[in-house]
Amino acid sequence: MFEHLLQPGQVGKLKVKNRMKFASTTTNFANHDGTVNDREVNFIAERAKGGAGLVTVGGAYPHPLGKGYIGQLGASDDKFIPGLSKLAQVIRENGAKSVCQIMHTARYAHPEEYGMGGMPVGPSALKSPLRKFGECRALTIEEIRELVKLYGQAARRIKAAGFDAVEMRAHGGYLGASFLSPWSNRRTDEYGGSLENRARFVLEFIGEVRKTVGDDYPLIFRLNASELMEGGNTEEDLQKIAQMTEQAGIDLLSLTVGWHESMTPSITHEVPPGYWLYLAEGMKEVLNIPVAMGYRLSKPELAEKAIAEDKLDFWEMCRPLIADPYLPTKVAEGRPEDIAPCIACNQGCMSNIFDDEEICCIINPRVGKEGDPRYQISPAEKSKKVFVVGGGPGGLEAARAAAERGHSVTLFEKQTKLGGQLFIAAIPPHKHEINSTREYLVHQLEKSTAEIKVGVEMTPQFIEEERPDAVILATGVIPLTPQIPGIERTNVVAAEDILWSARETGETVVVIGGEMVACETAELLADQGKKVIVVRRGPKMAIKVGPVQRGRLLTRLREKGVTMMPGVQKYEEITDDGLTLIDKEGNRQTIKADTIVYAVGMKANKTLAEELEGKVPALYSIGDCVEPRDIMAAVDEGARVGCRV
Repeated sequence: MFEHLLQPGQVGKLKVKNRMKFASTTTNFANHDGTVNDREVNFIAERAKGGAGLVTVGGAYPHPLGKGYIGQLGASDDKFIPGLSKLAQVIRENGAKSVCQIMHTARYAHPEEYGMGGMPVGPSALKSPLRKFGECRALTIEEIRELVKLYGQAARRIKAAGFDAVEMRAHGGYLGASFLSPWSNRRTDEYGGSLENRARFVLEFIGEVRKTVGDDYPLIFRLNASELMEGGNTEEDLQKIAQMTEQAGIDLLSLTVGWHESMTPSITHEVPPGYWLYLAEGMKEVLNIPVAMGYRLSKPELAEKAIAEDKLDFWEMCRPLIADPYLPTKVAEGRPEDIAPCIACNQGCMSNIFDDEEICCIINPRVGKEGDPRYQISPAEKSKKVFVVGGGPGGLEAARAAAERGHSVTLFEKQTKLGGQLFIAAIPPHKHEINSTREYLVHQLEKSTAEIKVGVEMTPQFIEEERPDAVILATGVIPLTPQIPGIERTNVVAAEDILWSARETGETVVVIGGEMVACETAELLADQGKKVIVVRRGPKMAIKVGPVQRGRLLTRLREKGVTMMPGVQKYEEITDDGLTLIDKEGNRQTIKADTIVYAVGMKANKTLAEELEGKVPALYSIGDCVEPRDIMAAVDEGARVGCRV
């Protein structure tokens, strides 16, 4: 089924068992001094056990001023070798080839905040629009030459640690990419100006690394195939740079798309799966070395086809192997339906990294907890009769985990289909891939020994009569209704009714509320051709939405003509004419509208929990019925309770 993905590959003289590569992934699990700990080792071990041919650990900084993330690995001193050795060893022990990346984050670094002193550096003085700590100073010629040597020393340590290959990063706006691009490189000396001059630093550190590690040691280079930056390199420029790196001794080119500052999306739901493959195909036309890529390529069927058609040589994965480290094994066993899907939500990975938090995943609650006994599915000492009430993401995961442990599990769902809030979450524009999450969770439960009963609304009386040993409640939420005079009028609609297509609106719509549901409902209505105004009392829109999703969501709303009005002081009244309010300047105004839609949040559905308190041997509440949160919290709590019940 996946014969091309399973073919052996080669990087220089290094033979690789298949064409699947785990991409370098900053986890923020490492110690804050850049040393390796057991949590990082356990995370990497799981990806190696999962069957990938090449496993790349997170980028390690060659100089303290290059540290951009609180848990980033270090390679700037010999003290880091023992920890890096543990990573190389655990990859080797689990049957994969090991790669360590050198990563200097340039203007994204936080040296002052991380206690290293000094200011971030780059080719030119520049301030990144991404972070308040994004300002950098220009490197001197002497500092550039010293950094070239430090790249070589970092590579020496990586080889000494036992890694099979070293990877160098020059993409995404980091140091190498910043030198390469005219957007960020404004130098007028030999390291700026022409394409050849801008490439000088990168070619020099490749040469230094090659000289340090020897002719036969595999070198991998990570480069943008497209920067998506106005005023940056063209795709043709990047092809020329790729040819230069091949001539400098690179054995495998790993391609990415976009910079952190790019306004064009590259890895979100908005980009169709497989869209960027044309860039890999273009690179292969000008290169003789193999090419790896993975952006918006999360399905093995797409990657298999790309390799079969010679558009790609290696399928590189970061987020798909965060979601399911055993994806390669499932590919080898012909079980693609059992792969936990990455849905490009960027919620627990990219957003958390930007916020200097540890990564996690909405579909895989065990990320970063591979050694945590609370998340291990071990056989139960005694089989129990377990009832799970609610077929949303938390209930599905709890029921599956409990059934796998050997309990007699019955899941009850009052609707006729399983999925809960996942159905409605998949309705707004660019959210359809959430359906894959629902389908996966339902399929895994259906494969288990759990009994599933849909169309059944649970009552305390039934539970008392059936006398289960444990009850897990995943009863979800109830929509909040704002206390505004006129809220009961016929021109007022709940956002849920709009998303379910249960109600229609007029041509002009006011949406009350400014978080994800309100903004996504507004986008849906705008796509239907409605004139939409979103109002909220908070000072900003979508402040609870992760940074990756928030930027794109608000940009799309603006592009679609949605008016956003934060800072409302008071909602006075809803009438036939629209909504009367006091705006942030204290002015009273009526916003004329045919329909008022409200999306002001949810409250936990605790009714059944309160009624069962003290009436069953063990009672657990998980997900939104504890407090309204998100899919990730529900799945995480479902996993923990399912493993302990």
